[in-house]
Amino acid sequence: MFKRIFDRLIFGGLLVATLQIPMLADHYLQYLSGFYDANKQQVSRYEDNARQHGFDSAESLINALLQEKSSIVRVDAEQKRNVLQQHQLLEQAMATLSKGHLIEKALYMFNPLRGNELQRVLIHFKPGIPVDIESIAICVVIAFGLNAVLYLPLMLFQRRRNKAPHPASSHT
Repeated sequence: MFKRIFDRLIFGGLLVATLQIPMLADHYLQYLSGFYDANKQQVSRYEDNARQHGFDSAESLINALLQEKSSIVRVDAEQKRNVLQQHQLLEQAMATLSKGHLIEKALYMFNPLRGNELQRVLIHFKPGIPVDIESIAICVVIAFGLNAVLYLPLMLFQRRRNKAPHPASSHT
């Protein structure tokens, strides 16, 4: 009986934990949206500036600036290039977090390379329960799977113990 209660408690804890993943993904998306909007405006200004000065794109403007003799102009061009690269990364992140599957979102958020970013998101995160059925269903399946994986060693140990030869009783 204790084993069954313990198993249900473990499953319940895993379910509550997995239900936080869609909520965290939404929170993460909101967090990145502000960065994305500001970055997008900056990239748009670079593009406008490039067109005003006869360049095809911001990249071609930056390449021209990198050829300048002045080190301050080259440093500024590198900074602009970094903003463009960051914009591409943010576009990918926004697509993943807004349109990706829950597993894709989780892999993005829990990537060790983004640990600092995740910590900043978690500072303001409030646990909750998702309202869409698909997320709840996926979380239930994940919780069942994790529960089975965690419970498997106990089952194997118990099965091994039950199959172990019992000491023979002495009949004298």
